[in-house]
Amino acid sequence: MGMLQNSVVPAANRRGLSASTLKIIACVLMVIDHVGAYMLPHLDILRIIGRVSFPIFAYFMAEGCRYTRRKGKRLLLIVGMAVLCEGVYYLYSGALDGGIFITFTFSIILIYQVQAAKAAMAKGKWGDLALWVPTLAASLVGIYGFIEHVLYINYGFWGVLIPVLTALPDYKEGEAPAFFAHLSNRPVKLAFFSAGLLILCASRGLTNMQTYSLLAIPLLALYNGQVGVKGMKYGFYVFYPLHLIVIFLLDKLIH
Repeated sequence: MGMLQNSVVPAANRRGLSASTLKIIACVLMVIDHVGAYMLPHLDILRIIGRVSFPIFAYFMAEGCRYTRRKGKRLLLIVGMAVLCEGVYYLYSGALDGGIFITFTFSIILIYQVQAAKAAMAKGKWGDLALWVPTLAASLVGIYGFIEHVLYINYGFWGVLIPVLTALPDYKEGEAPAFFAHLSNRPVKLAFFSAGLLILCASRGLTNMQTYSLLAIPLLALYNGQVGVKGMKYGFYVFYPLHLIVIFLLDKLIH
């Protein structure tokens, strides 16, 4: 996942939590969440604990989109994972899940369009900008309509937008207007991310267990910009469908 994409942010200060550490934490919390969802639905505490995983993954989805050099390959990978995980869930339940990889597929599409619009502004290509702005608007409307009328996906429309908001202040010379350079830092990104997460929680009602996802904010505040353990990029991708298969098999054996 973009959440599973190793970022390459340089940082002099190695105190705090690296990207790989935060992703491992998110994976552990995700397993707890899915055990609660599929095997022990009467234990709300498992779902509450698991609320912290999605925001961490969403943050690193945005980070991955910032640093990837192969945008098309990255998007195809996420789409492929969405198809794989939906297939696994369909074999388990006979229905579609609207899983997190579908959510992040839409996020990536929107982030790439925002990046294209920012690049057009930076290069003074106003004709391109005039194309990308309505394209982005149409994508937002289309994604919202899909979620509302075709298939409700995990975390809904605001779940899609959290990585987009996180990526909004990103700056690369020649790929964004110069004023974004003042915004392109972790505290600002965390603020944009937090705003999106707060709106998601408010949309569910502040008494909903989704509110516990706000606990991801102090965890991400400890992010030190380091990759951490290298070579784990595809391990995270493998882990997601694998843990679902194990949980589904155990559930069938027990019940």
